[in-house]
Amino acid sequence: MQKIFNFGVFVVGLIVGIVTGAALLAYAYQEAGLYPPDDATIKFMARERGWLRDNIE
Repeated sequence: MQKIFNFGVFVVGLIVGIVTGAALLAYAYQEAGLYPPDDATIKFMARERGWLRDNIE
């Protein structure tokens, strides 16, 4: 019975560790600016630089 309990605790700890590690890695990538910008960010930057005009018909 103790082995089953230990295995269950190990599996739960492993899952929590993987999820926490992935979250920390994602946060680090975001803080370092390594994620590619999304479409809204690209459009905002293009408007600011004058590359995108909204009044084109």
